[in-house]
Amino acid sequence: MDLPLQLKDTVVHGNSRYPFAVHETDVESEDQLMLYLHWHEEAELLLAVGGDVMVRINDRTFHLAEGEVAYIEPYALHACYKAGSKTCSFLALVFRPEVISVGRSGALYDTYVAPVERGEVRFLSHMTHELSWQRHVIELVASSRQYKLVPYDRSDLFIRSILYSIWSELFLHADMNSKPSQTYTRLAPALEYIYQNYKYPITIEEMAEKVSLSVSRFSYLFREHLHVSPVAHLLQYRLHQSSILLQSTDLTVAEIAFECGFDNLSNFNRQFKSNFGCTPTAYRSESRQLREHQTHAQDERSRMFETWMQSSETEKQTS
Repeated sequence: MDLPLQLKDTVVHGNSRYPFAVHETDVESEDQLMLYLHWHEEAELLLAVGGDVMVRINDRTFHLAEGEVAYIEPYALHACYKAGSKTCSFLALVFRPEVISVGRSGALYDTYVAPVERGEVRFLSHMTHELSWQRHVIELVASSRQYKLVPYDRSDLFIRSILYSIWSELFLHADMNSKPSQTYTRLAPALEYIYQNYKYPITIEEMAEKVSLSVSRFSYLFREHLHVSPVAHLLQYRLHQSSILLQSTDLTVAEIAFECGFDNLSNFNRQFKSNFGCTPTAYRSESRQLREHQTHAQDERSRMFETWMQSSETEKQTS
C-alpha cells in the first residue's frame, strides 16, 4: 500500500547528529484518540505509562496494557486510542536504525540492521511482563523517560546505550526466518482480491473461488491463520482505508463511505464508531487537532533544545 504523504509525521524526531527523540503524551479529556494515524521513517517504541491503550499498526489493532511496550517498524501506519475512560499517557522512544550502525555498510549494518530492513528478520510488536527479556525491554524504554526534556548532547550517550540493548534483545528474540507460511501462500490470492476490490461488493464465494476452495474450507483456513473471518477482515480493511481518507483528504464522510465499499451511510457510521470509539466526523476533527497539538509541543521542545545548545556554544566561546 502506498503511504499517503498527507499522513507523514510532521513532528521532528531528533536530527542528523542525534537521530532519536523521547516524547510523552497525556490525554485527560473524553477524546478517544491519543495519537493520530501517521507514519514516519523512524522506528518507534511505545510504552503505556498510565492507563490501557489500543495500538493500531497498519491494519492490526491490539490492546496495550499499562506498563507494556509496542514496537513499530519504520514506515508503518500507526495510531493510538484510549482503551478506557480514564486518563491515559504513553512514552514514545523514536529513533532511526542508523543509531545502531552509522552508515549503510560494515559488520554491524550487515548483521543487525540490513536483515531487518529487508524483512528477513521481524521484531515482536507487543511486549508484556510475562518473559524476562520483554520485561528488560520495557525497563529500558521506561528509563528513557528521565531524558525527555534533557538536551540531546546530555542524553546522547545514555539513549544510544539503551537503544543498543533494546535492539540486541529484539534481534535475539526475533523471527529469523520471516517467510510466508504455506497457509498464507494458499490464501494470498484471496487477500489480494480483497485489497484490490474492497471498494466494490465482494462475497465470500468470490473469495473462496480465487483459491479454489469450498466456502467452508476457505473460511476455516482463513480464521485459523488470521484469527478472524473473511467477512470481518474485509470490514476491518474497509474501515482501515476509510480512516486514512478521513485524515488525508477533504472528501465528505458519505463520499468516503461509498469509496470504501459501504452502500449505507448509517451502517458505515455505526461500524466506524464500534471500531474506533467515535464517529467518523469526530475522528477527523480529533486527528487534526491532535496532530497540530503534538506538532506544536515538539516544535517547542526543539526550540528549547536549540536555544540551550546555542547558549552553551556562546559560553564555551567566551570562556
